[in-house]
Amino acid sequence: MKTTKTHAFPGFALVILTILVLMQFNSCSLQAQTLRNCSEIHFVNPSAPSGVYVIDPDGTGPLPSMDCQCDMTTDGGGWTLVLNYNHLENTDPALTVFTVSLPLQGLTTLGNDESTSIYWGHADTALMRALYFDEVRFYGISAGHDRVMNFTTTHTGTVSYFKTGIGSTEGISSNFTPLATHTTFLPAAINMSITDRGNYAMTDYPLWKGSTYHWYLGGTDPACKRRWEVDDYPCNTPSTFHQVWVRQNNSLGLHSRQLKNAEIKLSPNPTGESAELTLTNIAPDKFIKTQVQIYNSIGIRVYPVVTRNSGSFTILKGSLEKGVYICQLVTESGVVASTKMIIK
Repeated sequence: MKTTKTHAFPGFALVILTILVLMQFNSCSLQAQTLRNCSEIHFVNPSAPSGVYVIDPDGTGPLPSMDCQCDMTTDGGGWTLVLNYNHLENTDPALTVFTVSLPLQGLTTLGNDESTSIYWGHADTALMRALYFDEVRFYGISAGHDRVMNFTTTHTGTVSYFKTGIGSTEGISSNFTPLATHTTFLPAAINMSITDRGNYAMTDYPLWKGSTYHWYLGGTDPACKRRWEVDDYPCNTPSTFHQVWVRQNNSLGLHSRQLKNAEIKLSPNPTGESAELTLTNIAPDKFIKTQVQIYNSIGIRVYPVVTRNSGSFTILKGSLEKGVYICQLVTESGVVASTKMIIK
């Protein structure tokens, strides 16, 4: 009986250990795969409706997971809300700069004061950089006139300006796409630009025709004491509604069609001194953006020597002890594919 028990217990322990490893791995994978913006959510699930979703813009970085407002219908969908101000006439509340959260969308009609709510504010430049986007959409209406601003742009200068606060939107006037309801003179009418507004790049004159048509939120001016402007220069404070949305081109991130179906195979497995990790269903231009991460049985990352080849990686056992490991193929957004690695 003792002999039987002595041999049976290690096998039972190995089963328990394997289950624990897989549980740890699955937990890590799910966390790593929390999507970073509305574009990725839309790509993974094209039928996802507009609404509030949880995202993690920088994955394992310092930013927390956060709620965000997603527009899944306008111009193909996938838009993340980064600026939302529904302003009431004859008021001039301070702007709010978000650093670890994003504004949500409340009311979309004019004549509301949302200045003390979660619907009031805009993202700072650090959060903008973490969101990964290459397209911007402006939307704005004002009680001062019946024109509607509603256009998109992939203007690289504007994208960079909103991410860094350095530079300007110069050139956007000839690099934009009006949507169906767009009727404002801006941005086509722009004849002036302002530079280096930091966290206020989206609010301080990103669209500006001198003393005629402005996009401006809050602040004071010697000529006009308060400014809440959407394609006008009213020198008063009508009710206004300003929004800025951003979208990521799918080719920039993890969730392209090539990566979605990526597979990896480890051979030999169990592994001796080295093993070859082979990738399938992944385009060469996507392969160069991937890396290998390996975790031990208690979820701690280990660092064997990994060499990138043409379409594969070579993993050297080195000082790795015998046991079960999890081998993951990852990009900046999270885990693409994974497999169990056994060191004998």
